[in-house]
Amino acid sequence: MQLLDEQQNKQQTMLLIGALICGCIHHLLFYDQAWGVSYPLFIAVFYMYFYWALKERIALRLDASFMLLIPIALLSLTYAVFSNTLFMVLNAFAIPCLIFVHTVWTLRRPAIRWYEASMVLAVLEQLFGHTMRYVPQPALIVIKSIKEKIQTGRSQRMWKILIGIVISLPIVLLVGSLLASADTMFDRLLSQLPELVGKMQPGETIFRLIWIAFVTSGLFAYVWGMLYPLKRRHRPEDVPAVPMKKVSMDATVTITILLILNTMYVLFAVVQFSYFFGGGMTALPAEMTYADYAHRGFAELIVVTVINFTLLMITLHGTDRSVRSMDLFLRLLLAVLIGCTGVMLCSAFLRMLMYEEAYGFSETRLLVDVFIIFLSVLFTIALVKLWKDRLQLMKPYVSLALAAYLIVNYMQVDAIVASNNIKRFEAVGSIDTEYLGSLSFEAVPYLIDLRQQHPELDGTDKAIQIMKRRLPLPGETSWVSFNLSMWKAGKALQAIPLEPLESPKLYSR
Repeated sequence: MQLLDEQQNKQQTMLLIGALICGCIHHLLFYDQAWGVSYPLFIAVFYMYFYWALKERIALRLDASFMLLIPIALLSLTYAVFSNTLFMVLNAFAIPCLIFVHTVWTLRRPAIRWYEASMVLAVLEQLFGHTMRYVPQPALIVIKSIKEKIQTGRSQRMWKILIGIVISLPIVLLVGSLLASADTMFDRLLSQLPELVGKMQPGETIFRLIWIAFVTSGLFAYVWGMLYPLKRRHRPEDVPAVPMKKVSMDATVTITILLILNTMYVLFAVVQFSYFFGGGMTALPAEMTYADYAHRGFAELIVVTVINFTLLMITLHGTDRSVRSMDLFLRLLLAVLIGCTGVMLCSAFLRMLMYEEAYGFSETRLLVDVFIIFLSVLFTIALVKLWKDRLQLMKPYVSLALAAYLIVNYMQVDAIVASNNIKRFEAVGSIDTEYLGSLSFEAVPYLIDLRQQHPELDGTDKAIQIMKRRLPLPGETSWVSFNLSMWKAGKALQAIPLEPLESPKLYSR
């Protein structure tokens, strides 16, 4: 028993030292630095620590869990490649969530699957059940180590060293003053000591130490909580849990709801075919333009689509379909629901395209287009599910969501927005250059091309100057903040001189 305790104490110390190294690396990479290549570097450092700490519990092999590292690596690389602020914020939340899922799944598979709802509960249990209770453990380890050293004979030597330091202080002050008066250069050296001490900024030093301690404690607690999770105590008097009875809707009620909704949706589809697909533009009211008609009701269509998706999931998984005739009728009604929803999505997509043609492209509008396509694929998979009961929707849905998010990160949204707005300008002669100047650095090449092809256009130079001012000056950032998009923008804008800011005009009375 004592041998096991000694091994566990040694393991604690080694893991704490590893976490401390990771904490110091995290401080060097991120403290007072912009996120760039530092993000994927620290992700690599974390996984080296993770696999080293749990080398006895998990094996590093190319399996399904290891493949989840691919999206984690690709998303972390976006901080070094792109400069879109929106995705930087989203990825700051998405990447840790994926890491939690991957590490928990790696440790607990095959008992748990990554696409099941139980994975969310497992991650929450790992974070708040097993990790939080070990957060104070690093401080307890350090205190225990100090106490053990004080109790040994070495503490007497430490006290003697402290006494020697105290006694030597007045002697050093006296001798130092004598030497300073004897030599001018030595006196100048001593006079610089207060300035050097003042530059140390003890408040900032304390904050840096707290930063390192926080990261160290978090990493150690997370890994140690995986190695030694909280054990549930079962008492003999505990009453076994009664399994919950599955609640299901009556098939007749569901059929009635679907019949009513489908009737209204079919009528709506007829109207859409009349105006959007059948050339019914001449029937619009005189005071309404086609662009206004296209923009009106777009949000409502998306909300209705989400409602239909919810109803579809409830019908598939929460309706009693034991009667074969009822089951077949429900499948037909759901197929009609999916078909009408497809018409709604096509209508919403066409409305957004027409609105973009009339008022220009933006990051939000492009993401809405992608979201509509994403919903269309979800409904297509659900249509397959209607006739293949063995198909588990959660697995393709989660895989598709992750793949879609990766595609959106790497499709360079701002570059597409800038390109489409310039094409629209070539067609209709209207463009919002101020908005282009607010995009990420992926839009810089398109702004430069617009300036070269249309030097008479007002606002392009101002947008380019805004971009140039957003770039850091040489020497302002470290190599850990390197960003490929920012570097390319800097090279492209290097030949364009930075104009001074307009000073406010002074008027004399």
